Amino acid sequence: MRVSPLVAVFLTVFFDLMSFGSVIPDVQLRAERLGATGWIAGLVIAMFSITQFCCAPFLGRLSDRIGRRKVLVVTSALAVAASLLYGHSDTLAIMLASRAVLGMAGANLGVAYAYVSDVTKPEDRAAAMGKIGMAFGLGFVFGPPLGAKMVELGGGQPLLLSYVSAAFALVNLAFVLFFMPEVPVQPESSSERSLNPFAKLLYAMRTPGLGFLLALFFVANFAFANLESTYFRLAHDTLGIDQFATSLVLVFVGIVAAVMQGALIPILAKRFGEASLLRVAYVLQGPVLAAMPFSPVWGPQLFLCLLLGTSNGLAQPNLSSLISRAAPATMVGGIFGVTQSLGALARIIGPIVGNSMYDWRHWMPYAFAGGLMLVPLVMSQFVRMPQGTRQAEAPVS
Repeated sequence: MRVSPLVAVFLTVFFDLMSFGSVIPDVQLRAERLGATGWIAGLVIAMFSITQFCCAPFLGRLSDRIGRRKVLVVTSALAVAASLLYGHSDTLAIMLASRAVLGMAGANLGVAYAYVSDVTKPEDRAAAMGKIGMAFGLGFVFGPPLGAKMVELGGGQPLLLSYVSAAFALVNLAFVLFFMPEVPVQPESSSERSLNPFAKLLYAMRTPGLGFLLALFFVANFAFANLESTYFRLAHDTLGIDQFATSLVLVFVGIVAAVMQGALIPILAKRFGEASLLRVAYVLQGPVLAAMPFSPVWGPQLFLCLLLGTSNGLAQPNLSSLISRAAPATMVGGIFGVTQSLGALARIIGPIVGNSMYDWRHWMPYAFAGGLMLVPLVMSQFVRMPQGTRQAEAPVS
């Protein structure tokens, strides 16, 4: 049995993110309980992104050669192993190992985006990327509160959580194996095939238009990682809400982003264009990030989360669409691997910087992130996507 390629990749990303998202509420606080503070706490969180950074370009490049589905099968199996290992993370070393294996598995997201690019026309790509972003968001909607509840039912221990996370990863593996169709990819030229992951990054950064978009992507992700890696601590220490309630706040953000990406992006992108929507997203994000630690629960905090979900829902699919159009057709998998690797690098540096600033003043990572968002806001003013062209018009980086 085979299903529509877009439906297949939607479900693959959803189950993948359900598995990943279920451990998020436990990671930050468990690292603290195991003795990690400051930059070490940041390192535990960042370990996922460190291995993702190392593996994503390789997996993207490999998928350009052997096909997307084969790569997704292997990484889905790794996600099962990582979830089971997390259940026995009673020391920092084991916890770091589980995060590393999960990072290898999570490096497949660029392959999923490349799959979408393979099966859609350029003019329909923002809408398709929005559907995948919706799957990503829904994984975070249902994953974190489910994970928090599993920790509660497990008496504060991660074993039950790890079994549930592994179950979702196993469902994902079965779906990829039995229901996901392979799609043909355009073979790389000999010169492209010879590039190692770091050479491919340099190649991408030097491609007119593409390098500029990748730089914009990195800075925006680095700014957001400061909130992403400290919010459960902020909620516990300052806002006075527990893991489950904090997870519900993130559910709200995820629902808003999912609605934006699944229902509104297909309409808005065709009417206003990807570049215009990207600018609106960055106008919203900076002030919202800066205001988060000063906003009381519940009304004001939820209003900021509404704006945060809206801006995230606008930014991700439109930027992904612009990158896919600017990428050489034979290197889409490799380029999305590079993109994911840059996002991982942002999430390596972000948690370390953010948690270090948080230990100094709880509001510092948020003020820093809000100020830093001025950079992608300014950069987005130079992004253009004329109708009927593949290549994004932007300054050469």
